[in-house]
Formats: sequence, C-alpha cells, structure tokens
Amino acid sequence: MIRKGRDSSGVVGAEVLPFVVLVFIGGALVLAQAWAALDAKIAVIAGAREATRTFVEHPGPRPAHAMDAAVSAGTQAMSGYRLHGEASVAPVGAARLHRCDRVTFEATQEVPRIALLGGGWSPLTVRARASEIVDPFRHGLGGRAPCGQ
Repeated sequence: MIRKGRDSSGVVGAEVLPFVVLVFIGGALVLAQAWAALDAKIAVIAGAREATRTFVEHPGPRPAHAMDAAVSAGTQAMSGYRLHGEASVAPVGAARLHRCDRVTFEATQEVPRIALLGGGWSPLTVRARASEIVDPFRHGLGGRAPCGQ
C-alpha cells in the first residue's frame, strides 16, 4: 500500500498573517509620521523666510513695527498649512533695521508623535532659519551703508 504524503508546498500558515498585518500597519504609521514632519518642515521654512523678508522690506524706520509685522507674517504663513501643535516665529539675536545688517529669523513647529499602545512621547520639534541682509540702498533708513568696508 502506497501512502500519500501531504503536499504543503506554497501554503502559508495562519501564523504569518499577524506578522504581515503588523508590518503593514507599522509601515503606514512610520510613513504618516514622516509625512507630518515633512509638512512641518515646509511650513517652518515658509514662515522663517516670510518673517525675514517682511522685516527687511518693512517700509518704516522703526524696528518695533518691523518686528511685529515680521512675526505676524511668519506666523500667518505657517498657519496656512493648517498643522496641529504649537508654532512660533522669533528673531535670532538682535534684529536691527540698519543698512547691511544681517537679520535672521527662526520658525519652530511642534509635530505630535503618533502614540501607539498608550505611549506618551514628546512631540517632534521642527526648526528652520532664514537670513537676509538689509538693503544698503534702501530708502527711509538713516546713515551710510557700511557694506564692503
């Protein structure tokens, strides 16, 4: 009597299915977190650039008014991306409205991390800086342009 053996070639057991599901779900969560961080990076680059440009091109000679306008413009540029978490725009160092001075603004955005299994991880902080030089030939500012001296 010839006994036939079971042919199990090509059959995947049920024990592999939970592993496959975990890999796909984990991959999707990592991808979602990376996408959120990329969105935040794009937003902070726009916020820092807009704040710096607004400060440098502000029509009045008063630095306080230029600072308010710059922070407002940077925050408004970041809010257009509709991200969740805290966002801020601030100058780096002393932002002076003098000819040929370099002005730098930094924008930050907190990105909430995806919480798995009740984990309370701290948010990811994304930063960007933008820098420009006040135009040496700009109208409305007193003094001489010390650029290149």
